[in-house]
Amino acid sequence: MKAIIITLCCLLCMSNAKAQTDSVSIMWGNRSQVVVPVDMKISTRQFNMNRLHHSFSLAVPVAAAGFAMMPADHAIRDRVVNGMSGFHTKVDDYIQYAPLVAQLGMSLGGVKGRSKNRWQVLVADAMAAAMMATIVNGMKYGIDRTRPNGGKGSFPSGHTATAFMGATLLAHEYGHKSVWIPIAGYSVATATGVLRILNNKHYASDVLVGAAIGIVSAELAYWATDAIFNDRKLFKSRRARIHYEVLKNY
Repeated sequence: MKAIIITLCCLLCMSNAKAQTDSVSIMWGNRSQVVVPVDMKISTRQFNMNRLHHSFSLAVPVAAAGFAMMPADHAIRDRVVNGMSGFHTKVDDYIQYAPLVAQLGMSLGGVKGRSKNRWQVLVADAMAAAMMATIVNGMKYGIDRTRPNGGKGSFPSGHTATAFMGATLLAHEYGHKSVWIPIAGYSVATATGVLRILNNKHYASDVLVGAAIGIVSAELAYWATDAIFNDRKLFKSRRARIHYEVLKNY
């Protein structure tokens, strides 16, 4: 069980890791140096392609770890049942939607995100949910794995996929505003996955593969909506705008 929690926590940390960007330094005689982030010059499409590549590089190993863990699922389940005998909660049925609700609430409440407008946010969310549901349900019915508690449709975890999809949508849209936003989203998603195991509803491999599906579905949706809405300019952060205004004064 500790190994599963550690794996999911690593997933949380990796999802919030920030790639360092280069900068361009410009000098004008005696004037002080002004640093302009290179990311001001890249398009949203290139930005989303970078994110998509990063997401696949994260999701593929996580999914592979889930498949590799399948032979040990029953042993892990037995330890969980013996160690958490009588544990039951329905919290995971509700918190799986929390990251997505937070993202939609902020968008509809007027908080400006990376998307061009609210319609792009709604289309991205709808596309992500459709892709995630199609993949999850297709695998559930195709593989038809019995749940630890005897139910059907164990692999992969739909709750976990929903939670990580919402956390990725939230991080993509509002992660530039504060690092605590993606941390909160992925923390809730990780808690959802852990609770699915503790509730004896899913095996560890179900949760890991579900998390990977949720992340990739959200990133693919943002990549697709960028092409649909033709939003070529990267949303500039407050710091980037300040640098831009300084440049105009020279």
